[in-house]
Amino acid sequence: MALLDPRLIELALDFNKNPDNAIISAYRKLESIVKERTGLNNENGVKLFAKAFQVDDSVLCWENLDSGESKGRASLFTSVYMAYRNNRAHQEPRHNVSDDIREFMLVNQLFVLESEAVIKYA
Repeated sequence: MALLDPRLIELALDFNKNPDNAIISAYRKLESIVKERTGLNNENGVKLFAKAFQVDDSVLCWENLDSGESKGRASLFTSVYMAYRNNRAHQEPRHNVSDDIREFMLVNQLFVLESEAVIKYA
């Protein structure tokens, strides 16, 4: 549990009962947090994260990083949503607990990165 972002602890406690629900709920929670921080309430998923982190006039950024590292971090959000969340949201759960744990930890890393981001223009 020490590896988890504190905002995911409650979901992690129910992970064994329903991993799919824990993972989907983590994705939803991340979107809600980013919407609240950025005011991008009309955006969802990939578009939300692109506007929040990727575009030149993004709302959030990471301080003291070169542009390549910042772009890489921003790309993680959109890539994870395209590669994992969209598939999970539109198909029946796979029931592979090892894959589910790895995906939950991947979402956890997005939570960590989000928590380190700051408002670009305060």
